[in-house]
Amino acid sequence: MSQALPTLGLIGLGQLGLPVARNLLQAGYTVSGHRRSAAPEFESAGGRRLGSPGHVTRACQILLLCLPDEVAQRSALEGDDGVLTNLKPGQIVIELGTYSRGFKLEQAQRLIERGARVLEAEVSGSPPMVSARKAALYIGGEAQTLEQCKALLHAITDSQFHLGPYGSAVSMKLIANYLLTIHTLAAAEAMNMGARAGFDPSLVAKVIAQGAGNSTMFSIRAPMMAERKFSPAPGPFTTLAKYLDLGEQMARGLGCASPLFDAATPYFRRALSQGMGEQDISAVIALIEADSKRP
Repeated sequence: MSQALPTLGLIGLGQLGLPVARNLLQAGYTVSGHRRSAAPEFESAGGRRLGSPGHVTRACQILLLCLPDEVAQRSALEGDDGVLTNLKPGQIVIELGTYSRGFKLEQAQRLIERGARVLEAEVSGSPPMVSARKAALYIGGEAQTLEQCKALLHAITDSQFHLGPYGSAVSMKLIANYLLTIHTLAAAEAMNMGARAGFDPSLVAKVIAQGAGNSTMFSIRAPMMAERKFSPAPGPFTTLAKYLDLGEQMARGLGCASPLFDAATPYFRRALSQGMGEQDISAVIALIEADSKRP
């Protein structure tokens, strides 16, 4: 006889949380969720929207948190009918959100003090990659807790890496997004150079993607640059903003030389200052074009 699937709760049904929820629902899990605003896409996929973080916590055996920033995460834990006052002894809480390592460790300790067991599962990949189950999960926490969550994590993606104790995953996620920043600007430089050399941008995107110069970011963003399709944004500048800050803090704290990251970040900060925040980060090509000289 097959073992019944655990009931799941997911607090945070935004750009990342929604495709995670869909994957879990498609795998046969019962998922209750909470979002401050309406969640019609979650409900149409079979999810059950509940009125508070506490209600979700009470309704599930395993709770996933996928909130956009530290303020929202703290509110979900501490607010009226929040997570902390509704945890059951031994309940597993999986943190999908990315915050500073210090904050994550502090919040994990608070959950543990309330009797919870904790994992962090940092998602490396855009929302479309999550939907296609092509994202990666960077996992931190105890192996025994991870073993109990393997099936549900595989429902999100097969690509998983257990990196060590809680806090390890966010460090790896920041390294990954550090590279994402550099690779996206490099893709923009290459696409701009190709167009100025007289090639059709779509041809540049197609040809480079098949050779040694390709990267995941080039494969994803170069076609968007070629088509000038910056909205709707799978990865807007506003989402990247915190990774610029956290990546910089990590590099400085470790004493790392960071010449490429230091050259790239001003372009993304400039995009934010120029009101491009809701556009996809592929729109950084517009700034590269603006800075290019006439032949």
